[in-house]
Amino acid sequence: MNAAPAIVHKPPRSIAGVLLLGLLIVTAFPGSAQDRDIVLRGEFPVDLETPPTIAPFSGLIDPAYRPALPDGEAARALLEEARWVFGAMVWGFDYVYTPSDRARSIADLFEIKPRSELAWGSSSFRVLSTRLEGTVVHALVEWNPGAGERSEYQSWRGARFTSGQGRASVKLSSEPARLLRAGDGGPLPLYVAQRREAMTEAAKEALRAYLRGIEYNKPREVRGSFAFADQPRLVLRAGAWVATVRILISVDEVLGYGAY
Repeated sequence: MNAAPAIVHKPPRSIAGVLLLGLLIVTAFPGSAQDRDIVLRGEFPVDLETPPTIAPFSGLIDPAYRPALPDGEAARALLEEARWVFGAMVWGFDYVYTPSDRARSIADLFEIKPRSELAWGSSSFRVLSTRLEGTVVHALVEWNPGAGERSEYQSWRGARFTSGQGRASVKLSSEPARLLRAGDGGPLPLYVAQRREAMTEAAKEALRAYLRGIEYNKPREVRGSFAFADQPRLVLRAGAWVATVRILISVDEVLGYGAY
């Protein structure tokens, strides 16, 4: 446990939140004695302060507004993002991509589906430490994959896959395009959904840039798969989540429009 003098200047409620958060996660996800030749480790944040909802009249605060995120919800948000990102690094996603085309009145479409997922409550998935910066908890999360998962991770990093990088942003005021479910079956927290959307859009930009380098004509539809090469970087800038993502790309099928 960190020494108390290092955080005595923080609000009492936040101190309790950080300590309880660490206890909840470490207790729920005990470590494992598996072979540790590949260990995925990353730091994931969650803001304990939740913004008020939009009131019907400007200047009025929603009476239901609570200025702090409950500990259980904070832990759930952290675990859900870590679970999704680690799964994206090991198994990746299948995708269907239709580039927008104004001349044909075709809207941009990018759909992804996890090839497999890290199950909620999996062993060898745990939090090593937590720290507090202002109202934001940062948790260092670790996952020690099993033999099959290590094989998937290594196969993505073989010589036959190329890499690409993209950047995209999603405003904090945006609502998810569709209702997504978390790994525990409940609704995906808005905070996590917005960050996930930013990462997905950044992956699309990486794929778009790669396709422009290999396809002379704009395709009608592209199918394939991709995986995160490493943990995406996200920063909060000007009221939006800005994600930078590096992906490993497989293009399985490219369908053209053909002649008019």
